[in-house]
Amino acid sequence: MLLAVVLSTLTTTSFLIAQGSTQLVASAVLDSPPSEDDSPRARGPRRAVTTSARDLTAMGRAILERNIFDSQTGSISWDPPPPPPPETAEEEEIAPVVDGDPNTAPPCEGSIRLVASYYRPNEPDQSFAAITNATGTSLLYAVGMRVDEREVVAIGRSRVVLRPSGQPLCSLSMFAEQPVAAAPRAQPAEPVVVATPEAATPGTPGIETSELDSNIQQISETSYAINRTLVDRLLANQAELMRTARVIPHEVDGRVVGVKIYGIRRSSLLGRLGVQNGDMLRTINGFDLTEPDSVLEAYTRLRSADRLTLSIERRGQPVTMDYQIR
Repeated sequence: MLLAVVLSTLTTTSFLIAQGSTQLVASAVLDSPPSEDDSPRARGPRRAVTTSARDLTAMGRAILERNIFDSQTGSISWDPPPPPPPETAEEEEIAPVVDGDPNTAPPCEGSIRLVASYYRPNEPDQSFAAITNATGTSLLYAVGMRVDEREVVAIGRSRVVLRPSGQPLCSLSMFAEQPVAAAPRAQPAEPVVVATPEAATPGTPGIETSELDSNIQQISETSYAINRTLVDRLLANQAELMRTARVIPHEVDGRVVGVKIYGIRRSSLLGRLGVQNGDMLRTINGFDLTEPDSVLEAYTRLRSADRLTLSIERRGQPVTMDYQIR
């Protein structure tokens, strides 16, 4: 549904933006060379600071020994505190599951990798992880969802445990070294079969038209009722669902004011839910979709919501769409 398409896209983007911004800021602060404005002429005269940490320690020790503020007590001895022990990466503990211990699960095979995780230790059902699948697509997954024929069974701060079909548990680590794949051998080109317009399926991939018809009820022009079973299927099928529409941030005067939705067909899921090409979505249940933190919270809270209220701008006019999930 629209929640999965919009929030999964925006939340994954928010993760990547946050990670990229952190790296850019660190690079700018730590590694950037002096700019022209940082030259001595641009800064003006400045006193050179030559006091070292050793000099400061000696000065502090002398002040304490003289103790000019309490002559009766006399000298106060002081030794600098020992340096903190070097930080070591502690192994993250994840609660056991029915068919194995997640903490001993070996790394998963293949190109699948963990990009980021949103971990809530007191509310594990509200945790989710951004995982890049074998096709290179990054999507959000919660416990119980499947990625490349593997079920997500546990999510931690920096690890995710998966259960491949008919195989033991395996794990993804955010800080694991990625294997370098060998260059593939050249293969003879195979003929490409191009689907004819009649063979194309304009609806929602992986879901029959009859299933959409039986699980979506239109109450009014802007109000719909959706069965929970369909919502669960859609959230578990995000990779296919995200191909049915494009979500693009919309800017006004350099500021993002909403997200526009394109590529919607009337026979598709979003078309059946009353969403039209070019609709600009501003909020879902009051969550502002232009703020990364708000998008993260929205994805966490709205996956189990019983009602969704969308604030949309359609051809310059405000429209409120209401969806009851039963």
